[in-house]
Amino acid sequence: NLLMRRNIAQALPYNPANPLSVAARKPFPNFIVYIDSDWSGRSNYHALNTKLEHRARGAILTFAYTWAKSTDSKSAAAGIGASGFNGWQGFLDNHDPERDYGLSDFDVDHRLVGSFVYNLPFGSGEKFAGDATGVTNAIIGGWQMNGIYTWQRGFPLTITASDLGGLNDAQGTNRANLVGDPNPDERTVTRWFNTAAFSQPAAGTYGDLGRNTERGPGINNLDLALFKNVDLARGMRLQFRLESFNALNHTQFSGVSTNLTSANFGVVTSARPARINQLGVKLLF
Repeated sequence: NLLMRRNIAQALPYNPANPLSVAARKPFPNFIVYIDSDWSGRSNYHALNTKLEHRARGAILTFAYTWAKSTDSKSAAAGIGASGFNGWQGFLDNHDPERDYGLSDFDVDHRLVGSFVYNLPFGSGEKFAGDATGVTNAIIGGWQMNGIYTWQRGFPLTITASDLGGLNDAQGTNRANLVGDPNPDERTVTRWFNTAAFSQPAAGTYGDLGRNTERGPGINNLDLALFKNVDLARGMRLQFRLESFNALNHTQFSGVSTNLTSANFGVVTSARPARINQLGVKLLF
């Protein structure tokens, strides 16, 4: 009973035995598009969440892993999402919403995050130079390291095709036919999936491939930070921060061309930012 939006003015399915025009097959011939809202949507989410945490005198270590599966008939009422290619108008076939039931646009089946906060054991009251005072303690004390490592699988992708001749009245889009194994022998940036496994449906037919059947590039990222804390009067603290996002400068691929009519079909087309370093000063009071 989730909120859905459907273009109920979409032409009824094309029948080659009775090849009527799009206009002749429209249930509401006075409307090109008629967006109707109803409560026919459904979704399911299942997950296993695990967490391991260790707290010590000067450190906190946390590991969290999630296995999950999210499915739905549409990931947002207006089609917003990673692969909501049908957009505001609704479904591929608005008279058969169940055709679109599949992985959610935001589904991530495996995600691992590890983080740590470590106060370096130098300076007053610490393991090393614990009796340091004055300038010495100001230099060697108050250092802290933080880090977050994230690994997760990519978001789902939908392989699209053309609505030849516009006979499906599907706002120019379609899904491909599956004719082989989409998994390549070796996944590369120029061949993220086996492009030969997909074909263009005939005019007036919908592709037999489901929604969100492939996966895009995942995340393998480490962020690190080094802090220097300086205690001031009246409980105030000055913090100098050196932060490095994607500290290992690991290439984080992102978008993939998923329209089989495109010249770069199956090619990785974008990446997330490279290493970003920043300096900051923070006053805590």
